[in-house]
Amino acid sequence: MENDIRYLLPKQRNKSRGSNIWYGPTVVNGKVKWISLNTEDKKKAMDWFSKMQASRWLPPEQTRPGVKLDDAIRAFLLDVENVRKRTAGTVILYSRYLKQFNNFCQQKNVLDMQGVTPVLCSEFAQISFVDSSAYTIRSKICLLRHFFSWTAEYYNIAGKNPFAKIVAPKLKSEPREFWTVEECEKIIAAALNEETKCWFALMAFAGLRLEEARFLKMDNLNSNEILFVGKGGKLGRVPISSRLKKYMDEYLAIRGDEPGILFPWLSKLYRAPDYLLKYAVEKAKLTSTGVAHCHRFRHSFASNLLRIGRSIKAVQMLMRHENVTLTLNIYGHLLPSDLEQAVEL
Repeated sequence: MENDIRYLLPKQRNKSRGSNIWYGPTVVNGKVKWISLNTEDKKKAMDWFSKMQASRWLPPEQTRPGVKLDDAIRAFLLDVENVRKRTAGTVILYSRYLKQFNNFCQQKNVLDMQGVTPVLCSEFAQISFVDSSAYTIRSKICLLRHFFSWTAEYYNIAGKNPFAKIVAPKLKSEPREFWTVEECEKIIAAALNEETKCWFALMAFAGLRLEEARFLKMDNLNSNEILFVGKGGKLGRVPISSRLKKYMDEYLAIRGDEPGILFPWLSKLYRAPDYLLKYAVEKAKLTSTGVAHCHRFRHSFASNLLRIGRSIKAVQMLMRHENVTLTLNIYGHLLPSDLEQAVEL
């Protein structure tokens, strides 16, 4: 029996929670399925509705042919970059993981989306996840699940997600490594130049993510705060502390106030984070303090705030986490313990 499919006017479902994304209600055999249209533009949402309404009356020869895996990956990455505004680093990582999966499918002579089966995905997992960390495996599985969910909606492909039954390993909850304020200062002082010093300081003393700091523009700065578009296209607002202001003033005195990218040299260096941080950490003689990566500056920012007694709510807002529960799960072990006093009635 053929499915009875109807399309209803798009709606914004989560405005009370601050989301303006439009959803397209699709009625299949009397049951409503909500499809995210990945846009906040009402005109684009209505264009989708018009297109879907028209598709009901297209003759059979005008229906969409089989979808090539190559084409689906390109469309997905364009959506990630241009619609959801993910950072360049995220797009590169997604591209790498999807290319690995695409190469595997080509070796199996599977070129169309319809040819990707749960058995094929299971075989890919068994072969490609060997010697990978639990975090990497989980990241790949989550991405591939999301990719197939997105393509199913985008291309209107029926069937279950082929990665639905692939089990992602559980991650061990371990304390995040961080540098103290004094160690951050030593690393910054050992940086290659003033531009790199200021970049490190934005991560260590404002909690900016690597790409957020690296691609800041002069327009994002004012006298006492930084305004920018961060992860997931969300607006970020972080006050400039006196400690951070010192580094920014020193760098801006050299750079000048010309408009454009704040760090013109850094923004052109693809592998800059790895080499520049490693150089500074070794020069500061802090190689024994754990793994050095730029995101550790962000962990250090939150950890050092909690260590001096700042409220978990304030830290959540500065880190721009979705909710305070996420902040507690990551950094709760650093909160002062009141258990001894709590048990006294």
